[in-house]
Amino acid sequence: MKIAFRHVPFTPQQAGALDALARNAGYETVWYADGSAPTVEGLADCEVLMGYFPPDLIGRLPALKWVQTPAAGVEKLCGDIYQDPGVILTNCSGAFGVAISEYMLTGLLMVMRHMPAYMNNQRSHIWQTMGLCRSICGSTITVVGMGDIGSKFAARAKALGAHVRGVRRRPQGSAEHFDEVFASDCLIDAVRGVDAVVMCLPGTKETTKMLSAEVIAAMGPQTIVVNCGRGYTIDQDALTRALREKHIAAAVLDVAAVEPIPADDPLWDMENVILTPHISGHDDDPINAASIYEIFKENLTRYLAGKPLTHTVDRTRGY
Repeated sequence: MKIAFRHVPFTPQQAGALDALARNAGYETVWYADGSAPTVEGLADCEVLMGYFPPDLIGRLPALKWVQTPAAGVEKLCGDIYQDPGVILTNCSGAFGVAISEYMLTGLLMVMRHMPAYMNNQRSHIWQTMGLCRSICGSTITVVGMGDIGSKFAARAKALGAHVRGVRRRPQGSAEHFDEVFASDCLIDAVRGVDAVVMCLPGTKETTKMLSAEVIAAMGPQTIVVNCGRGYTIDQDALTRALREKHIAAAVLDVAAVEPIPADDPLWDMENVILTPHISGHDDDPINAASIYEIFKENLTRYLAGKPLTHTVDRTRGY
């Protein structure tokens, strides 16, 4: 039987350790290099997939028992892998919280401190103040999605002196690093009057356009929207209008409803928008790659020993 790897951020030493672990249990490992295309025939006796494989291929492997993705989001696999309850699907939720939290803090501070404007002035050789700065200290920030990423961001924002609100499906119970907790159906109340709204949601049917035009309308001219979850969790047309009309202050977007963002999208040219190409939680970031390796190594050890896996995806929720 085989364990196949494709597009994984492992070092040669880490790959060797996984090879030895599998070999000692009687498994053959197959590593697909960049550009190589896996086939159904080549993976006919494959039990485990680790990495990024075409979804249509995954659904056609008769011996498959477990798929581990290096990513946290698994919505691209739902159409095929979820049809077979006998195949376990696990993700790497928890591997990206530190890096993405730092990205979100960077974006907020850049906007609050007018850094994009100062960088433009530097290129134009203009020595000019761009007005009063704002601070995370003393601000109120709403974090939508209180999982690993949202919680790690909340911890860092609170350490800098912010009052942090959290939004999750059910508000019951306390939550470390959050000063208030709102139910998702009270999102309008949670974003009203805040300095920033930070989106940390997975991509599901329930979260699609959760930040709706009505919710955006409840924000104020000081509000900064940051999104590192999924682009379609925001009504992007409504967000664009609010930014153009200065109903909200700015947006920091690492994700978009359509990626890559079309060349004629107005977001490209807005001075109150920072855009990046879905890089806040890149697999190859050393801190992320190390976590991905540890998660998979632990799960492979469990799998080979017949023990329950961690990071299993709840099929009814999609994460």
